[in-house]
Amino acid sequence: MISCTLWTGACEASTQVSYFAHDRPTTADVRGERYLDLGMESKLLLFLVKMKHGLTFSALGVLFGIHRTSASRIFYTILDVLYVSTQGWIQWFSRDVVHASMPASFQSKYPNCRVIVDCSEVRIEKPSKVSDRVHCWSNYKSDFTLKFLIGITPSGYITFISDVYGGRASDTYIIANSRLVNLLEPGDMVMADKGFPHVKCDLESKDVTLVMPPFARANEQFTEAEMKEIYKVASHRIHVERCIQRIKSFAILSHRLTPELKCHIDKILHVCSVLANLQGLVIKTL
Repeated sequence: MISCTLWTGACEASTQVSYFAHDRPTTADVRGERYLDLGMESKLLLFLVKMKHGLTFSALGVLFGIHRTSASRIFYTILDVLYVSTQGWIQWFSRDVVHASMPASFQSKYPNCRVIVDCSEVRIEKPSKVSDRVHCWSNYKSDFTLKFLIGITPSGYITFISDVYGGRASDTYIIANSRLVNLLEPGDMVMADKGFPHVKCDLESKDVTLVMPPFARANEQFTEAEMKEIYKVASHRIHVERCIQRIKSFAILSHRLTPELKCHIDKILHVCSVLANLQGLVIKTL
């Protein structure tokens, strides 16, 4: 069983996801190609090394003694299997479950917090089509990117991943067009940063509270009360940033995505989130 965290970033996770990748026939398994000499554990290792280090398929071919096209086939086969088999592993928990696992600090300060949200971006190679360049250009990153919304529970569990959008999409647009708004219930609280002010009306129409740091006013300093509120929100919001860092510790997302990988970004992001959750909660005590 795979156990090298350095190479896979998934020491404990590998023992759990291997069940779903093992002994599951695929169209690639009946072609009689040389890469079938690799055992399932070696195939899973290849997949995890690609996810963790973002190596090219040529480099993986050298490491595993197979052709780059075989390495590519193995990766996408395992990706497809894990994506389907782990659909239930990114769960939207009931309010009771969220509250039962809520750290003491949240229970005292934000007892109705259902989810902490943030958006993140991954860089891609320059699209060949002009329309795609416009769609994927991010002013924030000054680069071509894809953008997604992540939501975590107060205890630090990734509970929501949106569809992936072009880098031009605003945070407000993504949250308004995601499934997240429909999952929220009256009385819930959503914690976010300053990028989501325009979604406040949509949430309030469902009797959902949006908590954000106070906005700076022109030529005015924050009051002492506002500074305390900024610190309080930031100290609780930081955990969603840690979850994003954990997802991007898989270099396949921190490296610039090729057009081939870009086509599979939803599956890659989902599996990275599953593996991140399997590493344990980012919040030990709070």
